[in-house]
Amino acid sequence: MTQTMEIDSGAIPVWPQHLSIELVHRTPTIGRIRFDDNALYHEALFEALAEAEEDRTRAAPRAGGHARIEEFDAWDVPEAELLRLRAVKFCRALMNTSAIALQSADVLVVRRGQQIPAHQPEHSVASLTYVLSGDTDFLFQHASLAQHRFIVPEDTRPGDCFAVPNDMVLSVPAVASHIPLMLVSFGFRRLP
Repeated sequence: MTQTMEIDSGAIPVWPQHLSIELVHRTPTIGRIRFDDNALYHEALFEALAEAEEDRTRAAPRAGGHARIEEFDAWDVPEAELLRLRAVKFCRALMNTSAIALQSADVLVVRRGQQIPAHQPEHSVASLTYVLSGDTDFLFQHASLAQHRFIVPEDTRPGDCFAVPNDMVLSVPAVASHIPLMLVSFGFRRLP
């Protein structure tokens, strides 16, 4: 039986049955799941995000000008809990273990003219990047790639969730679009 939860738009499966992990890059491994039901929950997340951005204790400007809103997993919004549950399930499926727990969850907001220098959740065994909005490419870099070489996921759209190794770094070049790039960055730790 599929687990569901109630959000503002009604009941929604925590893990839709049609999902499959797409291999975006083989070495280093990058996996993607596309949650095509995101129209049911993104609007509530945008509203919660606007509120969080106004609260200076929750939003901090970062190098490159982008904003980082910490503790996404603590937002008292069912849509945020849905994303958290999906991220944990995705990471556990990829690592083939239930001994994984969420360590950090932050929203990164990058507006026109802003960028994200190399970003990686601290001390995580794996990280996921979920796309809330935007049409700007973002980049993954890994030590196994030549210097200044990046992997740019193709056909990225809102609702995409990328899983990458713990030593892979995310960055975003200066955003040229009027549509802000909004990403949720999840970091995971292994349980004893």
